[in-house]
Amino acid sequence: MNLLHLKYAVEVDKTRSINKAAENLFMGQPNLSRAIKELEETLGITIFKRTSKGIIPTPKGEEFLEYARNILAQVDE
Repeated sequence: MNLLHLKYAVEVDKTRSINKAAENLFMGQPNLSRAIKELEETLGITIFKRTSKGIIPTPKGEEFLEYARNILAQVDE
């Protein structure tokens, strides 16, 4: 896990879409999907639930995303 993975997860949460997040991050959708899956496997949790209406964070995903946002904010400072 690195800072890029945190940025990816936060962007997916913000857009609620892998496709839109990949577009905003200037990367391919398969690469972003793979990165999110690797992050979930590394953490041992499911961050996002994929639904027909888009992607929503799981309860553990919400907790992780809060930490990720805090870490990214501290790095930006």
